[in-house]
Amino acid sequence: MIKRNIRLSLLLIFSGYLLYAQDVEDKSTTEQIWLDYNPAFSLTEKVDVYGDIGARTVFPNEWYRFVVGPSVRYKQPKLILKELYYKEELHFGIRFFFTANRDNPNRLEIRPFQGYRLAWPNRPRIVLQHYVRLEERFDIETSNWINTFGLRVRYMAELMLKFKGDWVSFNERLYLPVSIEFFWNLKGAQQFNDVVRITPGIGYEFSELWRAEFDLSYHYTRNTVEDNFATNDIVFRLRLFHKLH
Repeated sequence: MIKRNIRLSLLLIFSGYLLYAQDVEDKSTTEQIWLDYNPAFSLTEKVDVYGDIGARTVFPNEWYRFVVGPSVRYKQPKLILKELYYKEELHFGIRFFFTANRDNPNRLEIRPFQGYRLAWPNRPRIVLQHYVRLEERFDIETSNWINTFGLRVRYMAELMLKFKGDWVSFNERLYLPVSIEFFWNLKGAQQFNDVVRITPGIGYEFSELWRAEFDLSYHYTRNTVEDNFATNDIVFRLRLFHKLH
């Protein structure tokens, strides 16, 4: 069953990549760099406070973006099928994005969200996660403080392979995440209306408190209001995760 789920997940990820790669014609391509610090703190056995602090930019340079996002995670107890290896979580939070544009007015986005995450199977070496999120996007143009409202649903499937010391001892803390994420823009915002993201990566756990992850993503998106979902983005992302005492 687990092997079949892995095959289906990999097929979904790579078929999605091929689908959107074939749809690309002569549309503009950008390269982006994202840097993130992700702290987390456990309030109780069931409740965690976590978040992200980050900076992003694009080449050729059109904007800089700064992100702050406090969030809460609630770990649901198993109510049914307790013998299965799965984990459920509820997520709530609010994220703030300030975008300094070169040729357009700067923008401030306030983005509350609500999410549900299911990890199944959830084994020591293999984890398959499903994450559904609803986001309300309040997009504000800072030159006149006019607000536009956006609403979207996003779904991510992520497969994580943990080596646990297989082959050589260095692999003990090494893991490989690969994911695909779809966006449904029920009401588009003025900037950054994503369609799909495909993300392979590599991560390493330095200790129980620290781990780092490097991702190389393909994003099919609309970066500015003038574009018509015509931007293909290659994103280099470095993430640092820290569990606080």
